[in-house]
Amino acid sequence: MAKPPAVTDIRDVQVIKHDRAFFLSDRFGDVLEDNQAALGLYYRDTRFLSRLELTVNELRPLLLHSSTERNYWQVVELAYPITVVDPTGFESQQNVSVSRSRLIGDSLLERILVANYGSESHGVRVKLEFDSDFLDVFEVRGYGRRNVQPGQAQPPVVGRNQVRFGYLGADGVSRTTTIRFSPAPDELAANTAVFELVLAHGERAEVILEITPEIGDVAPTRQGIREVRVRLERQYAQWRRRCTRFRAANTQLTRFLDRAILDLRMLLSEDDQGRPYLDAGVPWFSALFGRDSLITAYECLGVNPELAWGVLRGLANLQGTVHDDWRDEEPGKILHEVRVGELARSGEIPHTPYYGTVDATPLWLVLLTYAYTWTGDMEAVRALWPNALAALEWIDRHGDLDGDGYVEYRKRSPRGLDNQGWKDSWNAIVHPDGTLVRGPIALVEVQAYVYQAKSRLVRLARALGEEDVAARLEREAADLKDRFNRDFWMEREGYFALALDGDKRQVATITSNPGHCLWSGIVDEEKAARVARKLVSPALSSGWGIRTIASRQRPFDPLGYHTGSVWPHDNALIAHGLKLYGFDAEASKVIDQLVLAGSHFALGRFPELFCGYSSEEVPVPVEYPVACRPQAWASGAPLLMLRSYAGITADAPEGRLYIVRPQLPDWLDRIEILGMRVGQARVDLTFSSRDGVTATQVPRKEGDLEVLIRQ
Repeated sequence: MAKPPAVTDIRDVQVIKHDRAFFLSDRFGDVLEDNQAALGLYYRDTRFLSRLELTVNELRPLLLHSSTERNYWQVVELAYPITVVDPTGFESQQNVSVSRSRLIGDSLLERILVANYGSESHGVRVKLEFDSDFLDVFEVRGYGRRNVQPGQAQPPVVGRNQVRFGYLGADGVSRTTTIRFSPAPDELAANTAVFELVLAHGERAEVILEITPEIGDVAPTRQGIREVRVRLERQYAQWRRRCTRFRAANTQLTRFLDRAILDLRMLLSEDDQGRPYLDAGVPWFSALFGRDSLITAYECLGVNPELAWGVLRGLANLQGTVHDDWRDEEPGKILHEVRVGELARSGEIPHTPYYGTVDATPLWLVLLTYAYTWTGDMEAVRALWPNALAALEWIDRHGDLDGDGYVEYRKRSPRGLDNQGWKDSWNAIVHPDGTLVRGPIALVEVQAYVYQAKSRLVRLARALGEEDVAARLEREAADLKDRFNRDFWMEREGYFALALDGDKRQVATITSNPGHCLWSGIVDEEKAARVARKLVSPALSSGWGIRTIASRQRPFDPLGYHTGSVWPHDNALIAHGLKLYGFDAEASKVIDQLVLAGSHFALGRFPELFCGYSSEEVPVPVEYPVACRPQAWASGAPLLMLRSYAGITADAPEGRLYIVRPQLPDWLDRIEILGMRVGQARVDLTFSSRDGVTATQVPRKEGDLEVLIRQ
């Protein structure tokens, strides 16, 4: 099997997705042979279609329009101009229209409509070329097999109106792609279908493609285009009804928020037991990730708090139980990533699941506490309490590698991640001179998450009658806060170190990581103002958002994945923390910059990340060439940003919703938040701004809820 071409740019890729299947094409709707944009049809970590090209009379038509607004439905309008010469010798252009309409459900369904708008009859030869390489998504990304040899591709089977590709993987699993045509093509071969059409003036012809990925003997139920469309429309409508709604005077903000909610539905998938989970992002991370789903669920608490319980239960079901170096697993640990493709199933990679993350376990505990304060569901807490105790045990016993009271990481798996915080690329954790940090590494934000988890779990432990646990957690959190503010603080820089290295020396690189510490509440009050100033300083703040590494640091690279880029979720959490500490102006500055950046992105969709060039250098945010779109925690970022603007926090067990120092930006006069759920209650909120003062109204309230407004 030939090595696929390196993926260099996916910025113009069109994406549609449903459940575990997603499809990437160029704007023409094509999947070009040997493309460098990872195009194709994917299902359960395998590319089932690696080529699909349409030509008319052996030429590529003219692109008029291409859209994936509805997430599961792609519309492409093409034209094929035909030169007509009349008896006088005058030449004119007449057009054949080609409309491609695609839906993704259990199969990829495409309707190709060819229409002749010319004054004369025309022969139109529509040719489709196709193939399937059955590559694991890791191979598409550039991962080379080391131990496991490729499986065996089967010769294509050509029927009257279908072609079937097959592959027997190294994992012993059969994978097939069946391409069906209606009507039957005039010519059909292993990789080509040809339709010879003769269309009179105003006449149309239709071709239907059905492309079905199958694993083993499990074949999906076949449905027509209309049935699939109705089903998906109904599912999206149900999702919308379960979510908070927004009406804003600013159309751009409305677009952001609406797109975020649609994309979160797009990223929902079901596991083999039918339980929903959030994919982290398309195309690279269309799988369950612990950290990503936990942060996304936190961002979405004000929109769909039940999502948090689904995330918590799903990860609890896969919580670590044994010591397994290959998978970096330990008892009580929350997973990093689950994969189900050939490389994972054959043992080439350890993702079954892989547990190499240092922060997912404390973040699971943090989300548990917030799910409780937004829903008041003590029975759900009680059911998950054994998992919480196991997670706490992991933090204290396995997470603290050297007994110094800090949680560190060091990979054990030969195929594991060198870095195991949210910045997990190989060169993300570096000293100011650019040298890599040697472990075990204690990241600054991880200690903050541990503090946040322990300090907030005190309430839950007491509610469950676990007074000894509550008292212990209270002591441990207070002790951690004292030590943290001593050991990680850099007085000269007025900022916290990125980490402590294996020798307990401060990693003095100036990064965005300490911004998460404000969200946790671990930062001493007398230090918080200096942290806030540093975060919005020109070295960190690009004008489009806060960079991952300050521009004055030697490792800074505006194109670096974690070494100078801007991440929407990172900024949303930082702004949220600034707001919680009372730095309203700084929080608004971060959010305003992010909103301005977002106005430049297609569909109102934040990418996973973008480049860290200054807005003074480049008048638009520079896109990162291979960023995921959509990405779950980037989709959740606008929802958390709005919560920060409005100063919204919930305490469902006490029947209260707090609105603390709401402050709409200058560009937003009014926004309505409709149907927000707090416990069993629902509430509508209206925020309006005049002369820099934001007023709050509560036009509707259902259920037992007190809304407390503090200016």
